[in-house]
Amino acid sequence: MDPIADFTFLDFRIRRLNFSLNEKFNGKQPSTKVQTEFKIRHERNKNRMRVYMTITFSEEKAPFHIEIEGMALFDLNRTFEESELDLLTNNYCSAAMFPYLREAIADITRRAGFPPLHIPQVDFSRVFSKKTADSAIHTLH
Repeated sequence: MDPIADFTFLDFRIRRLNFSLNEKFNGKQPSTKVQTEFKIRHERNKNRMRVYMTITFSEEKAPFHIEIEGMALFDLNRTFEESELDLLTNNYCSAAMFPYLREAIADITRRAGFPPLHIPQVDFSRVFSKKTADSAIHTLH
């Protein structure tokens, strides 16, 4: 698969955003590890594909909760088997979409009065192939 020749990134949009302060957070708690959950799915219509990525931060001891869903539109420049689409979606499309969601999360947390939450880069091929738990844990300061 040659991602540069096989598909084209066209557009990205934030579809849904839920942010809420944790009223139980007292501000005196030490750094908290937050489980980050990624969900990704795709819908294909001929040579166009919509990819939806949701990132959720939800932890009882965190100062806030976030669920954000982005949608990206891709042109498919050749015919793909369904198994190839899963690989394309999980690895390449995720990597193309993630910086937009990452930036939105940092901006939202900063505007809410917290230090911006800069979640680290993610190796999506590892996340979606091995499903390792520690690759999805980040620390809030």
